[in-house]
Amino acid sequence: MSQESKRQQINALMQQNPSTMTVVDGQIYEIPLQAQENTFLLVNLPAHFPEEPPVITLSPTGMRHPWIEGDVIMHDALPSWTQQSNLGVLVKDIREEFTKRPPAKKNEQKEDGYSARPPPPIPSASTSSTLPMNPEYSAISKLSPEQMEELLSNETAFDIFFHSLERVKNLRTFQEELLSGNEQLAHKNLSKEDQLLKLRSEVENLHGQFKVDKLEFEQKEKLQNEAYNRFSSSTVLTRLKASVYESDELSESVAQSFLDGNLDNDSFVKQFREFRKVYHLRASKLERAQKDNLFVPY
Repeated sequence: MSQESKRQQINALMQQNPSTMTVVDGQIYEIPLQAQENTFLLVNLPAHFPEEPPVITLSPTGMRHPWIEGDVIMHDALPSWTQQSNLGVLVKDIREEFTKRPPAKKNEQKEDGYSARPPPPIPSASTSSTLPMNPEYSAISKLSPEQMEELLSNETAFDIFFHSLERVKNLRTFQEELLSGNEQLAHKNLSKEDQLLKLRSEVENLHGQFKVDKLEFEQKEKLQNEAYNRFSSSTVLTRLKASVYESDELSESVAQSFLDGNLDNDSFVKQFREFRKVYHLRASKLERAQKDNLFVPY
């Protein structure tokens, strides 16, 4: 039944505070404060929770607020905590209070009006009789005057009495469980070190391969662009014009050789006819390409 009640309290914590993060399941939970960056509520559930109240602290430590005593958050609902109390509502109330009146660092000067902020509401006289007695007061009230005098005069006796208080025990338990949780997280992170190093090596190899492939692609793209330029319409037309001019010049050269007596009649007719045939073929293609804007290779 205790575990079921504990799980119900944890579910209520999650429902009332959706941003809750699990540090150690069933033991420590972390709730970020929206009003202050990198500031969190740490909710520690003692071994006998929910019979015992939770221990709630603020991270980072060293903050001041009317609700904070020695880094522990003191809410008026904690002394009267019962199994029927609602952890989710309690934490939500603390979160809303810190949102309205954010805690400040102890070494900062108090802002105007901060000292006038009201402390947690004190139960009225009509209801105080129904609340259980503060456990620290109860422990002190059982001491005789001689025992109290001994505590005031003997530092060792005071330390023993102080560390026997239930709240101090809870704080020590909280510190031990928090340390254990931190160690578990550290071991969990360290267990992933080899995997992270392997992934890092793979990323470096992939990056190196990417650089090689990119360089190869750029070189091939350059060759492709050069090939496109060689066979572009403007290039082909320019070359076609040059070939038409060349064919015309060759035919004129053959005619001049015949006139100079360097060619006989048969050789002249054969060569001149061949050169003019090529000339007219190229000139026809050039005319068509210019007229219809066609790409006509030859």
